Amino acid sequence: MSLIMRQASGRTTSIISFLGLIVFLPLFIMAVGQTITLLSRASGKPADITVDTKSRLETINTDFYHAFAQGGEESNDMIASITADTRALKPKLIRLDHLYDHYDVVGRDGSGLTFNWSKLDEVVNTVIATGARPVLALSYMPGVIAQDGNIINPPNDWNEWALVVQRTIEHYSGKSGRNLNGVYYEVWNEPDLAQFGSWKMGGEKSYLTLYRYAAIGANNAQNVNTFYLGGPSTTGLYKNWIIGLVESGNRVNFLSWHTYLSDPERFATDQRNIIQWLLPYPNYTLLPKLITEFGFTGSKSIGYGGNYGAAHTAAVIRQLISGGPTYIFSFQLKDGPGQTDGSGWGLITHDDNGLKKKPRYYVYNFLDTMAGTRLLLTGEGSWVTGFATVRDDVIRVMLVNFDANGSHSEQTPVKFTNLEVGSYTLRTRFMLGRDTSTTFEAQDSTIATDIFMPAQSIAILELTKQP
Repeated sequence: MSLIMRQASGRTTSIISFLGLIVFLPLFIMAVGQTITLLSRASGKPADITVDTKSRLETINTDFYHAFAQGGEESNDMIASITADTRALKPKLIRLDHLYDHYDVVGRDGSGLTFNWSKLDEVVNTVIATGARPVLALSYMPGVIAQDGNIINPPNDWNEWALVVQRTIEHYSGKSGRNLNGVYYEVWNEPDLAQFGSWKMGGEKSYLTLYRYAAIGANNAQNVNTFYLGGPSTTGLYKNWIIGLVESGNRVNFLSWHTYLSDPERFATDQRNIIQWLLPYPNYTLLPKLITEFGFTGSKSIGYGGNYGAAHTAAVIRQLISGGPTYIFSFQLKDGPGQTDGSGWGLITHDDNGLKKKPRYYVYNFLDTMAGTRLLLTGEGSWVTGFATVRDDVIRVMLVNFDANGSHSEQTPVKFTNLEVGSYTLRTRFMLGRDTSTTFEAQDSTIATDIFMPAQSIAILELTKQP
């Protein structure tokens, strides 16, 4: 009897142990994961900024980030209600997609195609009214020529797709049409994405075929101003797509892709990569490179509604301030409807949410203050990064504290070296925040101070020598 009881007791203990393991193992794994995350954060490098005021580098032009994209969440002129606010952003380029499925451009009359530009012209007119040039993403396949009428399918007749592209270019770039100069025509939008067709680099649904007939249409366009044809406008920078397009033998005037990554340094890595990939193709190394959509995630997120999205934008601009793309397009100008929780991609909320400007809206003009001659800045950290310039004898430093995890703040030392002896005023301006000034004496050609950088903050320091 005692043996049976001991066996039963042993089985009971095993069952209890097994149940305990099931209950506590996930908690243990979670605790280990959190510990690793904390250790990883703790192992990050705090910034210790030094600006050499005599070490002058290249001229910084801020135009490249004054480019914006508007998605097609509504099939109307979404920018019309924010024309003035968009003009205030001083946009150089504004990208539009959904040309053929949202604006009823292409029809059929018997065996021939007809073209009605009235709806699309309204949107292009709005873009021009903001002071920008249009970038037109040639998308999607007009239903009247698409296989099964599906706008993400190939056409029944590739020559009709070529004609659609030809007529589009003749209408907007044609000297007897809209007579616009320097328009970028991008072949499709995110062709690799299932939502937009799952195009490949070969096979029955080949992007290279799609592009080839677009290039035929572009080359057939008559009496036109200078324009640019390019792509592939993929969801990321992919070597096989870039090299495939370069080696296709088709007309390629620019290369484009999208980047939705939370790590700003990856944007700089992409720039180095594409230059490296193109070295064997010297005729293509100097082509304009356009990131025609960017953000920290391709999904809707409340981060786009607050300081997180603003700090990410500033941190990306810092990474691309030297040797970056020709243009980088913030996606997007205005939210679609029904996004009152702040999760929309827009810089401005939708009409049904009051057309309110989000923090990200203010980044572009704030950073324009940094135009000038770049100075050598060292000591960037894992979270706080920045760059320095000088213009009209004012030394400026942009600092951004972006933490992808959302919580890191730090006290950042900032030192200016090789200054002339004398008195200086240091003005510190936080975007949408405090503005303070302090006087310093540079008795040994150096000024040193600390600046507290809260999580997801952007600041510009301006150092001016007093008369």
